[in-house]
Amino acid sequence: MTPSTSGLSRRNLLLSLAAAPVALAMPALLRATPARAEEPAPAGPIPGLLRHRIGAIEVLSLADGFGQVPTAMIIGLEPRSAVEAAALAYKPHDPTNVTISINAYLIRTGDRLIAVDTGAGGAMGPSLGAWQLSLEAAGIDPAGIDTLFLTHAHTDHVGGMSDSAGQRLLPNAGLVLAEAEWDFTHDEAVLASLPDQFKGNFLQARAQLAPYAADRDVLPMDRDTEIAPGVTAVPMPGHTPGHMGLRVESEGEQLLIWGDIVHAPAYQFSQPDWSVAFDADIATAISSRRRLLDMAATDRTMVAGMHLDFPALGFVERHAGAFRYVAAPPDFRV
Repeated sequence: MTPSTSGLSRRNLLLSLAAAPVALAMPALLRATPARAEEPAPAGPIPGLLRHRIGAIEVLSLADGFGQVPTAMIIGLEPRSAVEAAALAYKPHDPTNVTISINAYLIRTGDRLIAVDTGAGGAMGPSLGAWQLSLEAAGIDPAGIDTLFLTHAHTDHVGGMSDSAGQRLLPNAGLVLAEAEWDFTHDEAVLASLPDQFKGNFLQARAQLAPYAADRDVLPMDRDTEIAPGVTAVPMPGHTPGHMGLRVESEGEQLLIWGDIVHAPAYQFSQPDWSVAFDADIATAISSRRRLLDMAATDRTMVAGMHLDFPALGFVERHAGAFRYVAAPPDFRV
């Protein structure tokens, strides 16, 4: 179902969610997954990491945790098709909430060390904010990271950049992001257009970005841009105006880190026209998703995404007129 036939506009859905319980108004509309009555609550976020090689380039998947969004935020979702899609993905269908991973990546290429997003930080619930712990588990000193690449500036991607006092948590990293993303995040008209309950998301993102403003390098959205040897920024607009991914290439191998092209793996591979309410331009987001799914399936390119199930490295294959996701096997070279 396309957005034009879904009967539910993004703004109307945000307004309806703004009238819902306060829990829905947390940053990035994420909530920590509640523990079942018979299970103890987690003591804190759980770190996770996985190493993989793309030729001579090392890529680390880093877990930040997981949270929930209301299933109602999936625009176009039809209950019967949702049950079928979830079954195809070997996942349960929950008509109330969708649990999603939040991931980040680290790329070591030559003498460069590039962080790709920084997770949600510690303010969004006990099951989130493990990014710094995952770095530590990988033996990475944050001071050794020279570049921070942001796929976009939503709060679940920038939460590990700065602390509550406005100090940089990556003291030696220059910030790289799309110029359109910087402008969008600092656009007062965009901020004014949001329901009051969600304006805090923009303000929080601005606060995370501010300590890096003087060291930022902004990229165009009309072409690919190499940012390090074998690492190229690729425009993927729709989710936000400046949403970008990275293509990692070395020795004939390739990985596409596609940011938020897919939010709900249970549904959006077999139903790529289902979108989410926080896509800034739904039609463009769907177009980007379809294009990248088709490209990944055709070229047999490994993909990585900030909301794929951790460790969030896998492949896309065609299935029944759409697509399905296949997790990557372990890389025993690392």
